[in-house]
Amino acid sequence: MAEAPRSSPPTGKVEPYVPASKSLPELTIGVLLLGAILSVVLGGANAYLGMFAGMTVSASVPAAVISMGILRALRTGNILQNNAVQTAAASGEGLASGVIFTLPAMVILNKWQHFSYLETTLIAAFGGILGVLFTIPLRRALIIDQPLQFPEGVATAEVLKVGAEGGGGLRVLVLSAVIGAVVKIGATGLKLWAETVRFGGWLSGGTATASAATAAPATGAAAASSGVPFYFGINASPALLSVGYIVGFNVASVIFAGSVLNRWIAVPLFSVFGDASAIMTTNNADTHITLAQALQGASALDAADLYHKFVTRYLGVGGMLVGGVWSLYKLRKSLLGGITAGLEAYKKRSAGSHEAIVRTEHDMPMNIILILIVASVIPLFFIFWHFTGSAWVSVVMAVVMVIAGFLFSAVASYMAGLVGSSNNPVSGITISTILVSALLLLALGLKTPAGPIAAVLIGGVVCCAAAIGGDNLQDLKCGQLVGSTPWKQQVMQILGVVVAAFLMAPVLNLLNDAYTIG
Repeated sequence: MAEAPRSSPPTGKVEPYVPASKSLPELTIGVLLLGAILSVVLGGANAYLGMFAGMTVSASVPAAVISMGILRALRTGNILQNNAVQTAAASGEGLASGVIFTLPAMVILNKWQHFSYLETTLIAAFGGILGVLFTIPLRRALIIDQPLQFPEGVATAEVLKVGAEGGGGLRVLVLSAVIGAVVKIGATGLKLWAETVRFGGWLSGGTATASAATAAPATGAAAASSGVPFYFGINASPALLSVGYIVGFNVASVIFAGSVLNRWIAVPLFSVFGDASAIMTTNNADTHITLAQALQGASALDAADLYHKFVTRYLGVGGMLVGGVWSLYKLRKSLLGGITAGLEAYKKRSAGSHEAIVRTEHDMPMNIILILIVASVIPLFFIFWHFTGSAWVSVVMAVVMVIAGFLFSAVASYMAGLVGSSNNPVSGITISTILVSALLLLALGLKTPAGPIAAVLIGGVVCCAAAIGGDNLQDLKCGQLVGSTPWKQQVMQILGVVVAAFLMAPVLNLLNDAYTIG
């Protein structure tokens, strides 16, 4: 039997930097204000980056460094307060990822001319809050009982420890940050060298002229390009190299195997046996054309990218979904144990028990979690009703949203533990959510123009929840290593989500006015 992917060192029982027996100030007015400000700033910056470049990055390490600098300048703060600040800031960044990959569809579908402030804010805020709440019961299963590395969480903890201790470790941290910044700026800013190196060629046939492609017989996708493309590429991003170093050889090998399966097996197979004329794409003028038409005259690199973008990437989406669900199924005892432990603790407190809970294991009480979940679902139900005009359909949408929200938040959390938040396939989770939602709504008979809108709304809430879920577990992993109190981190996560949600609509409207979405 093959050994499961495992990172080193395993998670399990750890000795935190601040022992559970020691209590330091964590939630102060200054920490709350600084966390809220950084959440807004980094959330807005990541919304811009995501809309402009199509990707976002984890804000945990930058937020930790900024927090340490500010609190040190004020001659106050400790490692737990710095962690609380970066927890709130990371929530703002994660929320931006969930919003920008879904709600622009409302503009593209011409439902909105501009992003509605009230509706965008409510979807972002309550979707993000649900992401925090859904993943609280997962903390024990994914952080304590599983050997998942959570690379950004580990990296952030090391940064916080070095900042607290100073000395040689701080010099190494600063040196590595400078090297990474120089490499990144030189590659993507000054364009002095290429960060990504790619090669392409034709395994058989191939053409670069539209006339030759048109003359090819229509037998399989390769007919459109007259060849089977081969692709090889390397991305030497400092961030990716660092994540690979943290997650270890086993996990990195699994990621590489997925790339090989996609680019070297799935793409050639589809190019030979697939029907490119049955797949719709869009060209640079946003005109709908078939994949076969898009392949005409394409180079080997372009052909391989087209196959990946419109066909084979969905293999990864399905594999991620099935693998994540299967992993959660194997963790069902731990998941149920975490939920049961929370309910038992609530019952004991209600019965007047004064049994002490270890500080570093003290999550938000289960009764509070359930109340907040219900309080978050109710306003979302009315938003659904506003758009669909049907109370029955809105009830079904709310139920689907809760089930899908928990499921995909858990999958995103598990994936974040494997490959990190920056590499978490939120777009794949979004695609899965919208596909499942659309099929369910179609089965319920919602075939009116409100159908696509309903699917996007569910996708928006679930995507916000999933994006926050991955960041949530990274922060709780960092908290486990430095010795934070979980429920206080969870309060900071909710704070970061709420304040960042108020900025999402203005940022998206600025970008829409400047660049015109869609």
